[in-house]
Amino acid sequence: MNTRWKSLIPFIFGLFITLPYPVMAKQSIVFNLEDEPIYTSSSKTSPGILIELVLEMSKYLDISPEVKFLPWKRAQINTIKTPNAIIFPLTRTADRESKYNWVCKLFDVPVMFINKQGSPKINTVKDARALSKIATVIGSAQGSKIMEFNLQDVIKVKGALLYSLLNSGRIDAIYSAQPEAVYAWKKENYEGRLQYGATQQVLPLWIASSKDSPKIDNKKWIEALAIIKKSGFFANKYNEYFSDK
Repeated sequence: MNTRWKSLIPFIFGLFITLPYPVMAKQSIVFNLEDEPIYTSSSKTSPGILIELVLEMSKYLDISPEVKFLPWKRAQINTIKTPNAIIFPLTRTADRESKYNWVCKLFDVPVMFINKQGSPKINTVKDARALSKIATVIGSAQGSKIMEFNLQDVIKVKGALLYSLLNSGRIDAIYSAQPEAVYAWKKENYEGRLQYGATQQVLPLWIASSKDSPKIDNKKWIEALAIIKKSGFFANKYNEYFSDK
């Protein structure tokens, strides 16, 4: 190597390490997710509907995010504190409103009392008060809402345990989102069918990010969501996961 090229090495190296996004910063977006079977799973064969939807959106956004699976509360805290960090699905509530940048809404899910066919359907809070034990998901918006109902005995568990408790008869009903119940019951091949009471609550599921997120353009994310809806990818995945047929 001649002397002239040797003298240029420090300059070239300095230029390389200071290249702007997206050349050098393509890996700077991180997804902080809970490892659960319905929306965001570490499973390679069944990664969850939102992993599939958001990774498809990522193709149009030209990003290659780092995916981290964490306990749900830690995922929320890390997202708030980490620049360009993303979390989903996050229910948009008044308490959370000022803590995140709300990137785009994926869809709404209805929440109701759910039990097995053969028992009376639970359409009202009054119906639910006649039951001995009801379970819901710990740390969730529905878990907060159900405490307003003044029921006899409510237990809060991880989402993965909710449906096995109902299947085994250890609880009378669950208070959960209908799409989640459809998928979990089908996936585990539990006997019998579920029945769904009247909607008590509607949860808007969002992609949210740290408020310090200069590399996240909400408009582009909304456009990417529109693209996968127009292509049919969104509807196909929704039916694949949540069809009750």
